[in-house]
Amino acid sequence: MLTTPNVVIPTQARTVQGVCLILGPLLNAAATFFWTDDGRHGVVGGALVAWSSVLWLPGLLGLWEIVRSSRPVLGSVGAALAVIGSFGGIAFGLQGFYEGAFGLDKQQSLDALAAYPLTSQLVLWLPGLTFPLMIVLLAVALARTRSAPMWMWAALGVGGLLWPVSRIPRIEAIAHVADLAVLVPSAGLGALLIASALPLRPARSAAST
Repeated sequence: MLTTPNVVIPTQARTVQGVCLILGPLLNAAATFFWTDDGRHGVVGGALVAWSSVLWLPGLLGLWEIVRSSRPVLGSVGAALAVIGSFGGIAFGLQGFYEGAFGLDKQQSLDALAAYPLTSQLVLWLPGLTFPLMIVLLAVALARTRSAPMWMWAALGVGGLLWPVSRIPRIEAIAHVADLAVLVPSAGLGALLIASALPLRPARSAAST
């Protein structure tokens, strides 16, 4: 069992979180290879994105729990953003799945969403933007708490910044770079969790943010 001054992480939970940190971004990276010619996820890509978001979340929450042990407010806010961002990932994945299943192109899909502007913002656009924001914030948090090697949180931050740059205009080449920049450190953190090597100690004691 791994402990910090304020959190206890059972070995089994740590292992599950580590596996999720590997499988989640791996599925997400694979999904980009299934983008359609107009940059949509499609049936296979959409399914992979949705499952990626489901599997990634437990691992992300595990990392935010580590942050919360020394930065309670930051860790709690980050965990909430992880849930919202994962919801957005599932929503976008299912959007791509159903677009492909029903033969809708990009414009038809956008026209349909235009009839529900507020709902579309709450279900897709705002949660979707929350995910890369959360990734960048996680990178900063891991750096502040010294809970991960520098190259890991640095690469994670770069991946988070590149995420909207590639997804919003649908530039596949940048998307692959963003996927790799997030996958490698996330999988590395997952491996460290599984191996009980992740430093679970605060950078400063009794800090509140």
